[in-house]
Amino acid sequence: MIKNCRINRIIKNSFLTLASISALSLFSCKKEKKPVATTTLTPNPIAEPVQNIPEKLKKVSAETKAYLEGKNIAIILGYGYNDETNITKITQSLNENFGVETEENPGLISIFVYPADFMVAGKERISSLANKVEDKNLAGMIILGAPEGLHIALSKIQDKAEDGKIPYPVFTLFSQDDVLGMESTSDFVLDYAHKTNTIEGEVTDFIPDFDASLILTNAISAMIELREPLKADSTLQPFVQKLLEKNRTVTHYIDGETGLQSINHFIFE
Repeated sequence: MIKNCRINRIIKNSFLTLASISALSLFSCKKEKKPVATTTLTPNPIAEPVQNIPEKLKKVSAETKAYLEGKNIAIILGYGYNDETNITKITQSLNENFGVETEENPGLISIFVYPADFMVAGKERISSLANKVEDKNLAGMIILGAPEGLHIALSKIQDKAEDGKIPYPVFTLFSQDDVLGMESTSDFVLDYAHKTNTIEGEVTDFIPDFDASLILTNAISAMIELREPLKADSTLQPFVQKLLEKNRTVTHYIDGETGLQSINHFIFE
């Protein structure tokens, strides 16, 4: 009887041991299946970074994009446009439309502010413009409010050119530099005048209902299409007229002393 009890106890213990092993095996199998299941789940897609293309450059052709690769258009902000308000407004507008170059990011537009960006040994040196742009591959230059002596800096750029001519368009707006000097170094010069066909004594920094950002945007868009300097012929006045709003009328500048009409100098009211 005792022997039978021992046998029964052994059998019972063996049965419990086998049941425990089976349970552990089943649990182990289930645990092994869990990571397999997770690896079959579709991973969350990683969003590709969206390239922020400036507004006006979205519309240019592939050929034009290739032409602009590695190039800059230089904007010089001088008298009347070198205050904090104008700098901020113009920079924001040009960055949105074309992209402004910074130390961190490339951009089509390079902005230089006079006199802040032209200080040499603590003195204002507009003559340093040639050094500022010599390492740039320029597609054009636009000058607002040219300070005295800027035409000399442009002459230095001319002298460095193989044929003695600046190889890209140069537009001068509202210059306060020597008239003849700016005419000789620019594709065209444009000034604002009040109710007169001359500008002596009539030039002003304040132009009613005028947005400098608009004419800059139009001028840059025109430069992108030009790819070369303008010719001083009968097509020049209509070209300049298109850069302004329709309610502005462009006429040739007439020298107050000689009475001669300039070929590439214009005024508008």
